Amino acid sequence: MRRILVGLSALGVLCFATPAFAGFAISATGNVPGGTGLVSPPPDAFADTNHTYQIWNEQQGTLASSVTLTADGTEGAFSGVSAFTPTTLGAGTAFGTTYVQLNPGLAGAVTNSGTATILFSSKILGLALSASNLTSTNIFGAPGTTYPSGQGGPNNNGGSIVGKTNQFFTVSDGGLELTVRLTGNNFGFKDIRVFTAGNATSVPEPASLIVWSVLGTVLSGGAWWRRQRPAV
Repeated sequence: MRRILVGLSALGVLCFATPAFAGFAISATGNVPGGTGLVSPPPDAFADTNHTYQIWNEQQGTLASSVTLTADGTEGAFSGVSAFTPTTLGAGTAFGTTYVQLNPGLAGAVTNSGTATILFSSKILGLALSASNLTSTNIFGAPGTTYPSGQGGPNNNGGSIVGKTNQFFTVSDGGLELTVRLTGNNFGFKDIRVFTAGNATSVPEPASLIVWSVLGTVLSGGAWWRRQRPAV
């Protein structure tokens, strides 16, 4: 019995210590779809037209090489003409990526699509905001999704908000929250790719919880069995 308990204890410790990955958007409110406010990655981001903000999680992992982003995750309110502070994430950085898109697919006057507030499970490390930065970071996009690449026309600057006076975003709550207020017109679209920290945490996963439940049952049963043994 003692050997069994020791073996189960070791197994439980190993499972409990398994790192659970953080670094994705977990919910969004405002002008977003129902439910969590998040959507599944579409097959084609450019063809995914909608009057609501479309927000989907993309990839998580560890950077094989450094990546430079338009803006860091400094808290504050910004517009497309703000003086952004670029940041470079070094090789070995654990990360998650989330894509924020406004693509109403409408011709004519500017369309104000309200706001969307996105809550992340870990701190924002940086944002890709320019057309070139969005294109260069498409390798961190959702597998199976085709993304816009570069500028498409006079009213389509590749999803970039840079240089636009009517595009706004705010980073708050210690870098865990992003609020966007974007506009799209003349079949234009606006995109932001968010890089968040992917720090591993020792949070028990479902399988680990099952092991611990079994272990607790065995330990309780062992204690009961010892109490029932006749004294010698």
